[in-house]
This record gives sequence, C-alpha cells and structure tokens, in this order.
Amino acid sequence: MASKSPLTVYTIGHGRHPFDYFLALLNRYNIKVICDVRSAPRSRWPQFNERVLAEALRQHNIGYEHLPECGGKVPVAPADRARGIDRIIDLAHDANVAILCSESQPITKHKQPHANCHRFGMLAPLLKVKGAEVVHILPDGLSMQCDESSFPSVW
Repeated sequence: MASKSPLTVYTIGHGRHPFDYFLALLNRYNIKVICDVRSAPRSRWPQFNERVLAEALRQHNIGYEHLPECGGKVPVAPADRARGIDRIIDLAHDANVAILCSESQPITKHKQPHANCHRFGMLAPLLKVKGAEVVHILPDGLSMQCDESSFPSVW
C-alpha cells in the first residue's frame, strides 16, 4: 500500500519584488492559489494591492483569497484564526497553496535570528499541528523548512 504524500503549504513574502519576478517564484513551486494573510491587503508597492494582485494572478491562472482572519497586524480571535487555518488546509488538499504576507524574509538575519513575520512565527506552527509540511519560499528562489517554534517570535 502506497503511503499518502504529506500535505504541503508554502509561504511567501512579496517584499519589493517586481510582479514578474514574484510570478516566477510562484511558478517555480507550481503555486495555484495565494492565501493573502495580511490583515489589510495593501502595499506601498501597487502591484501587491488586493485588487491589482488578484487580477494579475487571475490572468496567470492563479487563484487569490484574502484571509484576514489569519491575523497579521490586527489581533484576531483564536476561533477566527482557526477557521482561517482550516480554510488554508482545505485549499491545499486541492492545489499548491502559498500564504502571502509582505515580509520577504521569514526570519531575520540577526546574530540571534527570530521570526520576521506572522506567517513564520504564528501560522506555520498552527499549520503543522494540522499535519501540513510548511515550505518557506525565499526571495532568491530557494526554499527552507525548519522548526519554526525554535526561533524567538513576538507572534
């Protein structure tokens, strides 16, 4: 009997990437759905504002869903966050999903690295509890997997 492959959820930060570079990162990992976990889906980089981003992704056959219940800069109730995590897991059963926030680096480059964003410090551990593997897509196109709970985090 073949074992079922584990469920994988990717994470990515848009940073200051031009849209074409961001799209290339998504394509490299065959991402088919973006779950935007920013509490406010806007950016000083206009290509990452909700409507612009959703339409640009749609033109490249990538779905977009805003999940403000996953937190971010605005605190949310644990039940709301759990509902958002469940939605990400549901989507990941059908397609490669990446959760999106603005921070391009998931951990800092300090002497004592710590979580740089809530997708790493808060959401990844919750996804792992639900049985997902979490892969962080880095700005240079490489990826990393780690024990996120071993890094200090304010989340």
